[in-house]
Amino acid sequence: MAKFNAAKITSKMSKLAGNRYFVAIRDGMAVIIPVAIVGSFFTIISQFPVDSWKKFITPYLPALQVPVTFSIGMMALYSCYAMAAALAEHYKLDRNSSATVATMAFFILAVSPGTLTAKAAKLSGMVAGTVLPSTNFGAQGLFTAMVVSMVSVEIIRWFKEKNLVIKMPDGVPPAVSNSFVSLIPASVIILIAWIIKELLHFDLNAGLLALLSPLSNFGKDNFISAIVPPFFNSLFWLFGIHGAITSTPIYPYWYKNLDANMVAIAHGVSAANAPRFMTEQFFQWFVYIGGSGTILGLCILLAFASKSSFGKTLGKAVIIPSIFNINEPIIFGLPIVLNPYFAIPFIITPMITGALTYFATVLHLVSRTIALVPWTLPGPIGAYMATGFDWRAAVLSLINIVISIVIYYPFFKVWDKKQLEKEAKNATTTQTSDNASTNAETISFNDKESKSVVENTTFAKKLSIKNLFHPIRQTE
Repeated sequence: MAKFNAAKITSKMSKLAGNRYFVAIRDGMAVIIPVAIVGSFFTIISQFPVDSWKKFITPYLPALQVPVTFSIGMMALYSCYAMAAALAEHYKLDRNSSATVATMAFFILAVSPGTLTAKAAKLSGMVAGTVLPSTNFGAQGLFTAMVVSMVSVEIIRWFKEKNLVIKMPDGVPPAVSNSFVSLIPASVIILIAWIIKELLHFDLNAGLLALLSPLSNFGKDNFISAIVPPFFNSLFWLFGIHGAITSTPIYPYWYKNLDANMVAIAHGVSAANAPRFMTEQFFQWFVYIGGSGTILGLCILLAFASKSSFGKTLGKAVIIPSIFNINEPIIFGLPIVLNPYFAIPFIITPMITGALTYFATVLHLVSRTIALVPWTLPGPIGAYMATGFDWRAAVLSLINIVISIVIYYPFFKVWDKKQLEKEAKNATTTQTSDNASTNAETISFNDKESKSVVENTTFAKKLSIKNLFHPIRQTE
């Protein structure tokens, strides 16, 4: 049997996580979070659990949908620009010109303009003329945005490296100069996009969705979608790699489901009857409570049940960040990374809470998530808001926290006992060293050289003791 090599696995996973395309896509996707959250608040407004308010707000539901349409409904467009800008920055290319070219290529490949006739315009109350179907502007077009942004920047980089660009004389403003540098590669990118769409009649968006269709299984409302993503998320974290990278390929499906729920709410459907429930918010508020691994349960144990000094000190330091879903302090402070004591609960806890939440949702014991709310909210509050103010969601979040405490407890006790033994051993070593130092310092020396030797020995002992306690991050 091949020997398990943690260092080799970590190295390979680090390379994957540090891949420039994954990083650019991750950073680009992060750009949509603020607008998506703001847009979601307009959905939340329509869900206040007061009958008089719901009656009052019903006539205004179409108007409340407008900010949602231009936030969640346009995420592919925003992401394309941001992802291209992030990759361009990695290559030290001009962010704005590169991102603008990529966005235009996205329009050509993902959107098919249509014409609204005068008759149709009269019936719909719109103005006759050219229209742009918005379907692929949202989550439906995210895969196309990813591919187009990456390929566009790579083409621009290739032309610049081969010096196949137009260079302006010194003294020309940088904005103008950068635009001309991008002129030739931009022409090539746009021409390629036009050939694919108009001459070859190939629908890139439909092709990518078909190619990546196996991933859609993790975006459907099924049991496997509730437990597999948390498994891989925790697995990557155990090797020190940010687990969010495992969710990147599934985000388009999660956001598509959330968008469908928002549209349903705008048409008067309640959160309890929203069509989909497998969204990013499903995991945020019911599975990743306190961070990946449902880690808040372990932080509570460290803060309130530790007998070891290190456990108590660390618990006080990590409990507040974890309440607000910031898990890096506990991940790298305990650490969770490559820690044999907590590897098992770190993997199985989110899978169990995911399974429980799945059944609770299927049985309509809690409402579906219908809005994107700030991820730094405490779990129960975030769950309450994301489900349209369903108090049962807050209760389920609390139940999942209790479950995490129960699962982590036996592993925590073994770890804490080990820490106590180490601290007792270190205390004995310290006492012995201090006694030796005191005895050495009370001896009277006439020979200055002999005295110097003893002083140096004492300092070395103290230094070794200092180094013994220096690391804050434990390695076991």
